[in-house]
Amino acid sequence: MDRIYDLAKTLIALPGVSGDEDRALPDLEKLFGHYFDETGITPVASFYGIRKSKKPGAKTVLLDAHLDTIGFIVTQICEGGFLKVAGIGRTAEKNLSASEVWIYGKKIIPGVFASKPPHLQEPGESEKKMELSSLSIDTGLSKEALEEIVRVGTYVGFKSETERLNEHVAVSPSFDDRICAAAHLRVLELLGDEDLGINIAVQFSAREEQGYKGAMTTAYRLNPDLAIVMDVGHAYVPGAPEKRKCVQMGKGCILSYAPQTTRRFTALAERLAEENNIPIQLLAEPGRTGTNSNAVQTVRGGVPVCLISVPLKNMHTANEIVDLRDVMAASRLVEALLRKIGEQEGI
Repeated sequence: MDRIYDLAKTLIALPGVSGDEDRALPDLEKLFGHYFDETGITPVASFYGIRKSKKPGAKTVLLDAHLDTIGFIVTQICEGGFLKVAGIGRTAEKNLSASEVWIYGKKIIPGVFASKPPHLQEPGESEKKMELSSLSIDTGLSKEALEEIVRVGTYVGFKSETERLNEHVAVSPSFDDRICAAAHLRVLELLGDEDLGINIAVQFSAREEQGYKGAMTTAYRLNPDLAIVMDVGHAYVPGAPEKRKCVQMGKGCILSYAPQTTRRFTALAERLAEENNIPIQLLAEPGRTGTNSNAVQTVRGGVPVCLISVPLKNMHTANEIVDLRDVMAASRLVEALLRKIGEQEGI
């Protein structure tokens, strides 16, 4: 679990608001390029790596996690060193006030979301729904100084702080979906130099928060025979609907049965989890999963997909929470699937 945490912390320190993933790619290649025999970057700013088998005609299994994070884009530079922004990816505005951010201008500068304090609000104003348009980012600079660094169109992301709440539980603004990228990397570390008789392709895909564009285009390029998509899923919190109690943090990774996944592939994962004592939680998703599974599933002539997720609290906020034991369970399940696929000639 310590290794998963270290990998996640390294990944989360890299910027990558959806649409600005290019900023992370040089460091990503430098840090993790040696895990692969071949690496590449797509025009949409996805990173991919391939670990090739020596077996002739080996099948290719794709491991997917999205690289991009939610964030903001500057729409206006205001008097007093304040910025107005629009959101990239959904977030709850009520959670933004006093959140710390990084502003990716000519140099990276800090900022804080500011709102009118309760003491200065008009009667009834506090009861209104908070809108992003009513918030500003305070940089502490003058407008003139700020205009030397920032322009309309500059990206803004949550401050990348990753901490442990206790031995098993960690908090960060970008576990969606960097924690799953860390889980895939951990799988490769566990496999070492072992050749399973399959090619293992990994994509850290761009623009998931903007319609799965990176997963679609990168999977088309890699043309896999099978794919394991990994993302985060909502863990139950007090006050959530009772039906959400089927997924709880600390009880294992999530395995989804859905129209956007392949039932036989998912059933194999469920069986392997039981055989290897890997804790899982089953989730039925009758419609869209909200993950890259749909984009990957429909590439070219179609790709069998299994969706494994990590339970997460406070999704799309500055303080997302995961249990590292669930992440390790996800890595173990991916490893078990890869081994079985190799044993059964690509299934």
